[in-house]
Amino acid sequence: MDGIGTPAWTQRLRTRMRDCDWVKRGVEQWKARLSAQVNRPLDIPLLGGGWSHRYICPDDGAALVRVDRHHHECPCCHSIWSGSPWDEAAVAEEHNRFAQDARLAAVVYAASGEAAYAQWAKSVLMFYSRHYDRFPLHDIFGKVGGEAGKYGAKVQNQTLSEASWIYPLAQACTILRHASMLSAGELDEVEEHLFRPVIRVINRNPRDRSNWQTYHNAALAAIAEALVDPGLLKRALDDEANGFHFQMESGVGEDGFWFEGAWSYHFYTLEAQAAIAWAAMGFGEKLYEHPKLQAMFDIPLKAMLPDGTFPALHDSKVVEIRSYAHLYEWAYSFYGIGEAIVRSRDRGSLYGVLLGAPLESLPEEVRHPVKGCAGVSGAASEAAAITVLSKPGMVSVRCGEGEEAQALLVDYGEHGDWHGHYDKLNLLYYARGRSWLADAGMVPYGHELHKAWYVHTIAHNTVTVNGRSQQEACGRLRKAVSENGIIRVEAEAEDAYDGVRLDRRLTLAGGLLVDVYRVTASKPSTVDWVMHTQGNPVEAPPVRYTAVTAEALSDADGYPHLRQVRRLDGLPDDWRLEWSWNGEGGEDERLQVYGLAEPQGSCVYLAESPFMPPVQVRSACIRRVMSCTRAAFVTVFRACRKGDAPLSLRLIGDPSDSEGLLLEVRDGEQDGAMLWTV
Repeated sequence: MDGIGTPAWTQRLRTRMRDCDWVKRGVEQWKARLSAQVNRPLDIPLLGGGWSHRYICPDDGAALVRVDRHHHECPCCHSIWSGSPWDEAAVAEEHNRFAQDARLAAVVYAASGEAAYAQWAKSVLMFYSRHYDRFPLHDIFGKVGGEAGKYGAKVQNQTLSEASWIYPLAQACTILRHASMLSAGELDEVEEHLFRPVIRVINRNPRDRSNWQTYHNAALAAIAEALVDPGLLKRALDDEANGFHFQMESGVGEDGFWFEGAWSYHFYTLEAQAAIAWAAMGFGEKLYEHPKLQAMFDIPLKAMLPDGTFPALHDSKVVEIRSYAHLYEWAYSFYGIGEAIVRSRDRGSLYGVLLGAPLESLPEEVRHPVKGCAGVSGAASEAAAITVLSKPGMVSVRCGEGEEAQALLVDYGEHGDWHGHYDKLNLLYYARGRSWLADAGMVPYGHELHKAWYVHTIAHNTVTVNGRSQQEACGRLRKAVSENGIIRVEAEAEDAYDGVRLDRRLTLAGGLLVDVYRVTASKPSTVDWVMHTQGNPVEAPPVRYTAVTAEALSDADGYPHLRQVRRLDGLPDDWRLEWSWNGEGGEDERLQVYGLAEPQGSCVYLAESPFMPPVQVRSACIRRVMSCTRAAFVTVFRACRKGDAPLSLRLIGDPSDSEGLLLEVRDGEQDGAMLWTV
């Protein structure tokens, strides 16, 4: 594969323009989008960019939408915000857009030969070269110049963002250089007044194993290609504590999942790693053959939910695989995987135009249609698929087909560094097309609730002890097997709390999820079993609801952000509660939750809990046992339809025993019973 901008690359692009309809369509779309700005004077702000995580509504945490450079609208409450910090954050995105559009304009020129696009891309490049020194060094904390910390930058406000901004501009420079659109003097000016100063800014902040460093490396690699500097490329690839190979070895598991355990950051990091491999092609390096790079593309196809999404985990929002169709153009071209993802979107992305292979042209032995993603491909789910995400320590399970498809995930492993949450043995559950038990996810880091709620244990589907969050901890997976149509997952954590052992055993069978969560403490403790669902609780008439304050449960670690807390009095030892889905099209969808052999003295609470925009609120159920050294919570989850008859469930054995617990299940509409070991 040729490096970008070379004569061979340009000839290949023009041949693709003739032979591939999506390539021609993509380039024509770029021309139409760029035509207006190509023909008007540049309007690049000389203001340094602000932090994107402050580009949010202060009220609800939703990301704002730009109206113009000084006005920004909340999509949830429709408030208009103006001034600092929103103007600076919007300017940061403007700088990114100029860099990305300069790259697109250079590609349009290479494809069409229309010089106006090359001249515009050159004008952007030269503007930043001639003004870069006028941007003051600044950081997200408001410090400027010599007081800015090592994270600070100039056009952007942190080295991560500076690197992300510069590498598309460096790629534009590479194309213009090969096309002889830059004189020797102009190339020297770009090198001495833009690229080398950017490198000096980035050099101030080596980041070891991190998504930050992958973008630092992408910037170095792209600049190396632009300047034909093999020494700089070698540093980007081989630095023992920061380079591409180090990141692959230390940050990517054998299965391909990025160590931070958040799907948003997995794809974010993958974007940078692909950019590095792309730049390395200009030096004849075949980094795309690195097995872990291929694995990073492959693992999402195995671990996604049946609807083609990935759950919010750690510092991540819900991610749709279709939003990364451009990356799967790369994967399909180089590895023959992700065909269904490529088919799901218009192919006019940068990778689609430059790399996208004709569909179904690859040999059958390297073609791998996506399975288990009806929302993307219409293909049926696999009967049972268990994927262990070894680096962050998670197990993902998927089974069933169509409406009967189910999935669960348990987080048992590494904390995840800065992007981790205190969530050992957190449980996520998907059934009947909906994520009934979901992670709290995140709001942008500039919002106070991120640290005040979203990272805390109470925001997750697990257990808290004494009203406090867990410590950073790493548990272990004991079992994840599928036998005779029954899936069993067992995980434990012994370091989440001092002197406390957490043990979770899950059984997925017959359209039900059975959860046995045992807690053993060295001294009497208050234990809260917690679940959250995007549902509205259906009133249970025999139960009495008593309002209590959140602070009555705990005054720390996220608890005070619970609202409408009610204690349920009068529940029997074996009880059933029900929630109706509160999203679009889910009026008749139900989640039935059965609590069996409830621990002596336990109390059950309902509450509202914060969730990511635009949903913003979920329903929480908390089961509390006070002053205990052993507690066992047995729960059966059933996704069903409104009006479905409840199940008759009987637990046989002592829930506190680790072996020999049986569950008898009778469907109220059918004769006969099932008996499971749980």
